[in-house]
Amino acid sequence: MMPAWLRIAGHGSKAGAYVLALAAGLTAAWAVREHIRQRVDALEAQARAPAVSRLVAAHDLPAGTRLDEAHLAVREIPVQWAMGDSLEPHEIAALEGATLAWGLARGEPLLKPYLSFAAPALSSRLEAGQRALHVPAADLGGLADDVRAGDALDIYLSFPHGDQTRTVPLLQGVRVLAVGADADGAAAGGVMLAADPQDAMRFVAARQAGSLTAMLRHRGDDATASAEASQELDAVLGLAKRKQPPARGVTVVYGDRIEAAAFPEAGGALPALPEAGP
Repeated sequence: MMPAWLRIAGHGSKAGAYVLALAAGLTAAWAVREHIRQRVDALEAQARAPAVSRLVAAHDLPAGTRLDEAHLAVREIPVQWAMGDSLEPHEIAALEGATLAWGLARGEPLLKPYLSFAAPALSSRLEAGQRALHVPAADLGGLADDVRAGDALDIYLSFPHGDQTRTVPLLQGVRVLAVGADADGAAAGGVMLAADPQDAMRFVAARQAGSLTAMLRHRGDDATASAEASQELDAVLGLAKRKQPPARGVTVVYGDRIEAAAFPEAGGALPALPEAGP
């Protein structure tokens, strides 16, 4: 028969095993709970971190894609993850004509080094019926170093009129297509303006009639001079429409009387002659 002390020791070892198992389980549960708590805290801290809006690819975009608004989306990105070359939503207007040099996956931020800008042909910037008019830098005066593509210009003509000097508007609100290609982008070689054929003809004639002065206007200002000023300018430049001279009277001799009649222009029908009297 087993001694009593041995039976007590056996029961003690079993109890110790249960205690150890319970302690291990509690420790594991605490570790899991602590891990979950730390993860939740990290996510909450990330949610509280300031974020910025950036342009990203709305869907997978291969290299060579010519970008437009349909290709892009806006995504909130934590500040510490936003790259310095990423683009903000308000910069989307500057992407007109841009082509992707590298492909982008859906949701990937658009970076400036990924963009390639090929200068479009000058004629593609003209609207139907417009002409590209070159204005030398000398005609721009002090504006020659400050004009940039997209600006709007007014040009005035000053000419002698009797013993005075008159000034009339020549071109109004014409858009600058391009500027001289010097190192600083200034208009050292003049500018190209988008003008209609009539304005272009006025400018060519005005350079022979007097001196020109250019003024820079706000791009949103569409005010124009009165029609009387344009008519006065056309009269000075010899471009006003000439009135047709009246038909000249011609004396027609009939057998028994003399009358004055007006012959029509060449090709027209002659007036009917009255029947001769008896």
